[in-house]
Amino acid sequence: MSGTLSPLAWQTFVDATGVPYSGGKLYTYTAGTSTLATTYSDVSLATPNANPIILDAAGRCVIFLAAASYKYVLYDSNDVLIKTQDNVASVGLSSATIGAAISVFGGDENVPITATTYPSGTTWDTCAAGTSWLSIDSANLVGTFALEGMMQGVSGVTVTAALVNLTDGAPNTPIVTIASSSSTGERQVSGAITFAAAGASKTYAIKSIVSSGSGMIWNLFLKRLS
Repeated sequence: MSGTLSPLAWQTFVDATGVPYSGGKLYTYTAGTSTLATTYSDVSLATPNANPIILDAAGRCVIFLAAASYKYVLYDSNDVLIKTQDNVASVGLSSATIGAAISVFGGDENVPITATTYPSGTTWDTCAAGTSWLSIDSANLVGTFALEGMMQGVSGVTVTAALVNLTDGAPNTPIVTIASSSSTGERQVSGAITFAAAGASKTYAIKSIVSSGSGMIWNLFLKRLS
């Protein structure tokens, strides 16, 4: 059995000469934004820290993070800006298994797709049968992600599944697609997904079309590539 480095039980903030920032103020925000984000003083995430966190006389504090990505902004006790550090990812977030399903969209292999253009709108009935939505701020996605799923085109027609953003005014425009003309069903994986800019939660969904005739999609999910 191999050992591991111990995590820091106390976060300690000192200046270039090692003098603690006694009474310093640590503000925590959602990564890439000026939106305050909560950290916690206990492992169960039941007790929020103040924001800013006021450092003790030794420049220390205890910080537990939710599965999210943060921005830290440190001031001294006189409100002089010391340093900003963006994209501080929690261990729980950054350790997500590569290849694992981050979000399952689903689908239904028993419901034929017949639309030849993406249904217009942002409501549930415009999305692929049997699929769910994902609402997330991209600040909380660390790594590279792709869309994966099973596809079947009846009599060899091409069936396409598209990941769309229902929030930002272009709900019928694919962010990324997967497509197949297999009449027996095959798994497809998209290229890397470019999500909306960090700062607010967006809702992502699946829309689907066929070149003609009908097809089916199922077992669609968001996976982490790296």
